[in-house]
Amino acid sequence: MIASTIAARDAVRAMKAYTLELRDAATKLNQNESPFDFPEALKREVLERVAQRPWNVYPEFEATRLRAALAAAYDIPAQSLLAGNGSNELLAAAIATFVEPGRRVAFARPTFALYEKLITIAGGEPLPIDFDPRSGELPLDRLVAAVERDGASVVIVCSPNNPTGGVLARGGIERLLKTGAVVLFDRAYGDFDDDDSLPPPDDRLVVCSTFSKAWGLAALRLGWLCSTPATAAEIRKAKLPYSLNIVSEETAIVALEHRRYRDANVAAIISERERLYAAMRELDGIEPFPSRANFITFRCRDARATFDALCAGGILIRDVSAYPNLDGCLRVSVGTREENDRFLTALENLV
Repeated sequence: MIASTIAARDAVRAMKAYTLELRDAATKLNQNESPFDFPEALKREVLERVAQRPWNVYPEFEATRLRAALAAAYDIPAQSLLAGNGSNELLAAAIATFVEPGRRVAFARPTFALYEKLITIAGGEPLPIDFDPRSGELPLDRLVAAVERDGASVVIVCSPNNPTGGVLARGGIERLLKTGAVVLFDRAYGDFDDDDSLPPPDDRLVVCSTFSKAWGLAALRLGWLCSTPATAAEIRKAKLPYSLNIVSEETAIVALEHRRYRDANVAAIISERERLYAAMRELDGIEPFPSRANFITFRCRDARATFDALCAGGILIRDVSAYPNLDGCLRVSVGTREENDRFLTALENLV
């Protein structure tokens, strides 16, 4: 056998790529997308505005107009904000800013698989804290202990958590900050929580948000980050320049000008989530986990057979059974009422 000549780092070679099982289905409920598309009238407004801008020059270097719109919408100083190509890009920049070789980074597990990959690429030491996803809460006490006892200096919190739907207890961010750790708070699903407010600013707190979920703009890859002006300035050094194109930027500005559409979509999704959860609890052999996100993870008798049978019937959900502590589990995104009814009927027929 000829030895590989690829000169990739050992840490990268040992990693598995982030993957998604792609299948065609009439009812797509596998990626936590909004079931509501951006309004056609607003799409036209975006395109009309973009048509008036030159395409032969780079977009704004600092996304000044979008940051001003975000500042007005969330009552945050524009100097505290960064915008980028999805919240993942900004999270990667934050990890690159705070994580160096040997630094321990704590996070609840199971959670978004990208965190551990980014920590490893930065040379940090991942410190996963396993918890029971059936509880509906993240392991706050054990995350605090990871800092105070185990030497973690950075904590990543996804609340509501993907893929379990559980949340950090109220006041949890403040308690983690009191340990002296840097807290990277991923609130990609925060718009669907009962309390969607942003925590008070702190130099050691970085909050990442997205337009993909509640705003129905996943195709445009729009994210934003907030901290204090001093911390945002440091993260900006690690962020790629010109990562946000003019179409995405203009769309975000238009969306913020018409927030009522987002608010109506969020209310509809939360209502459907509660209906879906209640119905799933009545099904024999189905154990849904409490969720404050736009999805529900559930345990069933044979996850793979259930996944395949649903897909054969034109309903695509997510198999998360390979995640730590999620054996036998699947995840379904909250869709429209009609999509949710199709899913419930199919699931009931299976069990």
